[in-house]
Amino acid sequence: MIEHVIDRVKKAMFIKKIVVASPQKLPLELDVPIFYGSEDDVLSRYYFCAKKYRAEIIVRITSDCPLLDPTIIEGAIWYFHNSKLPYVVFAPVDGLDVEVFTPEILEEAYIRSKDREHVTTYMREVTKCSVDTEEDLRKVRHVFHNREKRKDPTV
Repeated sequence: MIEHVIDRVKKAMFIKKIVVASPQKLPLELDVPIFYGSEDDVLSRYYFCAKKYRAEIIVRITSDCPLLDPTIIEGAIWYFHNSKLPYVVFAPVDGLDVEVFTPEILEEAYIRSKDREHVTTYMREVTKCSVDTEEDLRKVRHVFHNREKRKDPTV
């Protein structure tokens, strides 16, 4: 299945390099580099892989998404570059999800996150834009206030 995912990713524009970050030796030959890291600390596996390959951005695609459409990957990368957000996730339905993030927010997550099994939990928390709590409301008001001061129509 991983070979199929790699083939899908290769069809996406904007992808410069594909690296598989795996916790264990894979029983097959792949035509892409493989980075081996911790099985229990997935966040550290991504962090050290990104450092080793000097990633400018990280596009996270998991091997359990064989139906992922290359246009979704392209859309996620395009939105990431145009939004200037440090983390974006595109997930039209479960199994078609793509996450794109900066090495800086990955490092911040590596340092601060207590959740070592899920790579982007911390990123989702710090970039959250929905209003579910008083703290969320303060954050969104701050964004609107700063947008108004800049007279920038985008959030």
